[in-house]
Amino acid sequence: MRVTNDNIYNNHWIYLDDNDVPLLLPCLYSRYTSSSGLSVVHTKTKNRETKDYEFGFEEIEIGDNAQYVRGHQLGEFLKWVEDYDHPLVTLDNHTALPSEYINEYINNHLICSMKKSEIVVNRATVALNSYYDWLSFFFDNPLKKIFVFSVNRKIAKSNNKTKLIVKYLLPATRELLYRHTGTLLEEIVLRNGGELGCRTKENQGFFLADYRADGKKQMGLLSLFNELITDQDKEEFQYHLPSINTKGGKARTLYIQRSHLQLMKRYYDLERPQSDSNHLLVSNSTNSSRGHGIDVRYGTRLFPVIAEKVRQKIQDYPEVYSGYQEIDVAHTYHHFRHSFGTDVFYEGCIQAGKNAESITTESRVYIETARRMGHTVTGKNANQTTKGYIHAVGQRESLLKEVANG
Repeated sequence: MRVTNDNIYNNHWIYLDDNDVPLLLPCLYSRYTSSSGLSVVHTKTKNRETKDYEFGFEEIEIGDNAQYVRGHQLGEFLKWVEDYDHPLVTLDNHTALPSEYINEYINNHLICSMKKSEIVVNRATVALNSYYDWLSFFFDNPLKKIFVFSVNRKIAKSNNKTKLIVKYLLPATRELLYRHTGTLLEEIVLRNGGELGCRTKENQGFFLADYRADGKKQMGLLSLFNELITDQDKEEFQYHLPSINTKGGKARTLYIQRSHLQLMKRYYDLERPQSDSNHLLVSNSTNSSRGHGIDVRYGTRLFPVIAEKVRQKIQDYPEVYSGYQEIDVAHTYHHFRHSFGTDVFYEGCIQAGKNAESITTESRVYIETARRMGHTVTGKNANQTTKGYIHAVGQRESLLKEVANG
């Protein structure tokens, strides 16, 4: 798609698809803000007599700069929607997107992946709220709740720093984080990121009983638990992560080590609340969510809590932890997955006897890494994510040297 600011004739932003056909509603929104100098906001007021809250919409005046920023940020969001690898997330139906996807753009893409500053994140949040509130006000679209998650506020603030964090967490650092979890559930969720390369939402993809997905019957974890007992020499177990639980709807095979599967079984036998759910990982909360599968943001919320606990330990006992990598407040759950992918790529280079910098997008190491991570290897921008591991291998080696030198 193309996004342009027509400051000669129409004085507003224009959004065109690949066939140069205008995207009607975004163009109308930009026309509205520029011609009227207004923006729609959702309001909440308390009725003095009934003491109840009343919700509604209000048009507020905005200046030229605010109009420009809203149009620009909406364009960036629409480009992300266009590149999103999922049949339900398209430019044609972007107005009907659930809040979950819009908040993924704010919290995962802008804050965690792109490391955008707090100012940029706030501008994007205001712009998307303005656009979707406008759709609700004029077209009766369902209201969207678009916001920065509380666990990401510190990260957004830390992104203001010029310092760029290394996204790679050393194996010893990951183990340190695992050891400071309080429950088996917490440990499994962190290990799923660091040892299996799972995104936080993919923790919902572990099923107990055998199930049907992606065209055939798949083995559930109860079947793998039986294998664990009957085949004492087996060290690696394959699990099918179904497409319905992955980003972009791309299923992949997870290779679960024996110790990890034993941890899952121990959780199932000893800690998992009684539940009819077929999910392995269920909430042990005391509220109504108890016994239901953990939500998609469980890992996102858990990581900063454990990371802060470890940072405090390092601060209190510096001599004991002197050989460990610094855990930055900008590190996130997703960096477990990035670290896993870097390890897969690095080990592939070692086995192939090649330097990371010599690996091309057609090489077996590259394609195997993409397969293990669930990355698409064809199509627009398909290679960009996997390419990051070439640079990350260098960061990994630098970190190891830093730790070795104290």
